[in-house]
Amino acid sequence: MKKAALIVTLLISGISYSQTSPKFENDTLTTSTGFKVYEGLDLKIGTGSMNDGDFKFIRTNASSMFNYYSTTGYQGLANQANSFRRNNSGLTFKVKKIMTRGNKRNGFVYYAKIGNGIINYEVDIENAIQSHEIIVPNEFLPIEKPQQQNSETKYDKLKKIKELKDSGVLSDEEFQKEKDKIMSEK
Repeated sequence: MKKAALIVTLLISGISYSQTSPKFENDTLTTSTGFKVYEGLDLKIGTGSMNDGDFKFIRTNASSMFNYYSTTGYQGLANQANSFRRNNSGLTFKVKKIMTRGNKRNGFVYYAKIGNGIINYEVDIENAIQSHEIIVPNEFLPIEKPQQQNSETKYDKLKKIKELKDSGVLSDEEFQKEKDKIMSEK
């Protein structure tokens, strides 16, 4: 019974929340939401998603001479040393190049190379769209997953009230009332 319920749950969740994978063809990246990124495109910068307002998914290009390398990190925060600064919010940058990293087995991550001439930055396109670090037209925003209903099964609820009864929190009478209520749910 549990196996069947698990399989049905996995099938339903897989069907209802699957997105298309990003595709890179003819020098154009089509993201999972359908937004097209190509060389020469003006990318409008949104707001940073790190606690201090800096950008988590836009950072100094790994091949840049300005990229910070350290085995101990920048004051313990290596990612923040290379992050795009919050004062870039609202600015527009041209895409210089689309870069691909990864492989078929583990999957690919797509980056757009942007910059101001001296320092180049790489934008993790998919995550930057998800976190609103880059601004895309509304029709290309990710579809928010609906709030899942309480997926607690009757058996889970029964187990909880049994534990409460066994620990002395619920009397036999209270346990029976709660049990009847749970069993009558559809």
